[in-house]
Amino acid sequence: MILIMKKFILVAFIILLIFIILKLFLFDNLTTKKHFQSAEELEPLPGGGKSWTAEVDKSMKSLINPPKKIPYFSQILLKQAEKQFEKELLPGRILTWSTDLGVASGFLEMYVEKGAAKILDPRMIYLIRMQVSYYVSCPFAIDVNSWKYKDHNISVEEIQGLQGKKDLNKISTFSERELTALRYACALSETPVNFDGQLLEDVRHLFSQEEIVAVATLAAKVNYWARLIEAWRIKPVGYTADTILEIEKYNTFNPKE
Repeated sequence: MILIMKKFILVAFIILLIFIILKLFLFDNLTTKKHFQSAEELEPLPGGGKSWTAEVDKSMKSLINPPKKIPYFSQILLKQAEKQFEKELLPGRILTWSTDLGVASGFLEMYVEKGAAKILDPRMIYLIRMQVSYYVSCPFAIDVNSWKYKDHNISVEEIQGLQGKKDLNKISTFSERELTALRYACALSETPVNFDGQLLEDVRHLFSQEEIVAVATLAAKVNYWARLIEAWRIKPVGYTADTILEIEKYNTFNPKE
């Protein structure tokens, strides 16, 4: 009798677990078709204006706000991310408009960083993050990816190279591998991407296959976040006010002609 009860409890637990998983990933998406309402209708601009001007772009926290009610499963993931970053993450909160896209983006961040850390040294990782952030001109990404530059022995001259003020090739403190990784990251960050034969030869000569995968994937990941964050007009979270980083000088907004 006791054995039967144990089996019954186990089966009930499994059924409950399956129900929860289906509820989170399937049933929540099987909603009835909603009446379309634009973001403008649901979130009017301050003062009832219709134009997204330079003043509006500067004053607004983002193009759209996060949902007022974030799904429970997304709340769990978001809580973990914000605990790690020690800041409220507006990009993650906006992503909760779609559970699938939010989860996918979270796992992208976690596993790319985890994988890169097993292959590349910390300074190389930090330099790549900084370089792509500056190259794409994303203040949020620059703030997140640059504020601990002193911990990685990154000099003011090296920062000026990452900012494009100085020729990277003339900065002697970059190793040959670091310099090549930065050139590689810049090439894949251009629009359209732009590679020359010499760069690809250098990459093959100086890096192993797994290192090439790590450098390219890390640079592409920073591109993903930087471009997504700029698309939503999200401002820096305020990790630093270090004037050397010149975060306030980077802006991707162009007023209407």
